[in-house]
Amino acid sequence: MARAISARLVFLADEAAGYEARGLLGQHGLSVLVETVDEGGQVHRVLFDTGQYGGAVVHNARLLGLDLASVEAIALSHHHYDHTGGLKEVLEAIGKSTPVIGHVDLFKPSIYIRDNNIRLDIGIPYNRGELEALGAKFLLLRRSIEVAPGIYWLGEIPREYPELAPGLPGNYTISYDGELVPHTLRDDTGLAIMVEGYGLIVIGGCSHSGIVNIAAYASRLLNEAPRLVTGGFHMVSMNEEKIREAARALRELGVEEVHTGHCTGLRAECMLREMYRDKFNKIHTGYVIEIKGE
Repeated sequence: MARAISARLVFLADEAAGYEARGLLGQHGLSVLVETVDEGGQVHRVLFDTGQYGGAVVHNARLLGLDLASVEAIALSHHHYDHTGGLKEVLEAIGKSTPVIGHVDLFKPSIYIRDNNIRLDIGIPYNRGELEALGAKFLLLRRSIEVAPGIYWLGEIPREYPELAPGLPGNYTISYDGELVPHTLRDDTGLAIMVEGYGLIVIGGCSHSGIVNIAAYASRLLNEAPRLVTGGFHMVSMNEEKIREAARALRELGVEEVHTGHCTGLRAECMLREMYRDKFNKIHTGYVIEIKGE
């Protein structure tokens, strides 16, 4: 397995806007620019998710001095609008043919039915053709793939701990025979980064498959204990018992640091902060994680 010699993660979209640059914009969504350096000294840039509003992602990148035209590929965690809604503006900013990696269910209908029976379309808000016209070259898979040296899109996640996979109650899709059926969100995945001399970094987009399942699978796939886990954990709907169970499981997997935000939820963040203390960090738009081999 290839490894990077360093990694830099810059959060271009999260619920809260930080103070790394004046005028940064927050939004309900997640987007992370992953920058690695390979053994030959070459820099690679992969964008993990595109947030809900691409204009804000492009704006934030500009304020932070980042050139989206240098992005080699876009990797998507799953189909929901708050992770794919920015695709159009991001592709326009990249301005060239760009691989877009996602699950085979990326364009599957996604309907959220609220308690008052209001139905919301929460899937990717574009059709495949209009994105391809902007340069998207879709690679839709179930298996994992190395996106750039040391950067791995994990593919479909085995749910080794099914009780810790929060899913999304009320989310439905359309079956092949036209019936409305529960959406199991099998497309939800994560990104892993291997850094020589440091170890394994795992990023969850929304973690509907469970951040523990994502971290456990990344560990098994890359034969390395996950050292740092970041992104959205979707613990917002979990009770305290399940949050505590998930936190303990992350510890048992070897996770030393947690940097989280987006859909994790205040209760879960407080509990993770209590467990990880100074190794817990709250992410925000503009937040940066830098890792170098030791």
